[in-house]
Amino acid sequence: MASRFVVPGLLALLLAAAATPRAAAAPLRVCLDPDNPPFSMAEGERHGIYFDLAKRIAERLERPLEVVWWPTDIGKRAIRLELLSGKCAAMMGVPFVKGLMGPKVKVAGPLLDLGYALVFPEEREIRGIEDLAGERVAVVFNTSAANALATRDDITAVTVREPEQALELLLEGRVDAAFVWDAVAGWYDRTRAKGRLYILAVEGPRMRWQSAIGVARGNEELRDRLQELLSGLELEIDYLAKLYGLGQDASIRWDWLSAAPAPSGPPSEKAEEPARESVRLATIEGDPEEGRRLFDAVLGCAHCHGPAAVGPDRPRDLRLMRWRYGEDWLEIYWRTVLEGRSRTESGLAMPSWKDAATREELAAVLAWLDSLQRSE
Repeated sequence: MASRFVVPGLLALLLAAAATPRAAAAPLRVCLDPDNPPFSMAEGERHGIYFDLAKRIAERLERPLEVVWWPTDIGKRAIRLELLSGKCAAMMGVPFVKGLMGPKVKVAGPLLDLGYALVFPEEREIRGIEDLAGERVAVVFNTSAANALATRDDITAVTVREPEQALELLLEGRVDAAFVWDAVAGWYDRTRAKGRLYILAVEGPRMRWQSAIGVARGNEELRDRLQELLSGLELEIDYLAKLYGLGQDASIRWDWLSAAPAPSGPPSEKAEEPARESVRLATIEGDPEEGRRLFDAVLGCAHCHGPAAVGPDRPRDLRLMRWRYGEDWLEIYWRTVLEGRSRTESGLAMPSWKDAATREELAAVLAWLDSLQRSE
């Protein structure tokens, strides 16, 4: 017969262990923007798609959620100051790009498909962008949508600072359409327009992206776990997207970088092609592909002149330099980048690049621009 005798000291230890609560799980600290509807909002009854999704992820990890509110309008700066500094373990809504900020950020995703959309005050049949000829379209300054509209002489772009302003102009009848971020349009329709808007997604170059969850390098274990969880949350993500107004009524495709119409009418008497082509080629040296990379991603020229040099207005459209200045365009390029200009036709200043970039880099940019030049 088994003995029921227990050593008193051992009994005390067992009772103490039973009475000791389990150590609480460490919170999942997630960075979210406090004012970025419909994705995340610190104030109000609803806190956004990414907040609701973060709660579901924390529940599945059996960890409490701790939100670090931080503005993300300057994306990479927010990533450096919050995610990479260790203030949060994950950041919701980073671009779904492998190699984001080099090897410093690892991503799990995708979360949402996002992009630009044409918005109308009522349902309308649109077969292509040409159906908007002669109309007024509100667009946010210095966006891909603005750059795309700048290639159309037959559409009047009405530039605003915020997408909500574009949608307000639309509802007031002061424009015929708005060309804005689809998530903002959907949320605006859900909360203010009360379902009156018709949202048409635009497919094409630099028009659509996917979002993800970012973690810092060295936290690959968390990234892998998040990736595993996301595969089982697809239906809930879709539900949350619809709850906050994401989704389009239809879509069109616009290959605006390859199908831009030629400009209408010469702006000056110097619009003829240079007669001595061999002389022109002899003055251009450099790697065009390297020039494209420098222009778009390294030197930051695209910030003012638009991606692929498709400027947001005609004076900043660098594809038209030879058309505008004729055989003097090379001299004008070098004088402008080396000396700068205190005022341009756009009303903006052009800084001097002679100390910020090497001659070889500027020559590569010129070689790339040369490959883009359009004639009348």
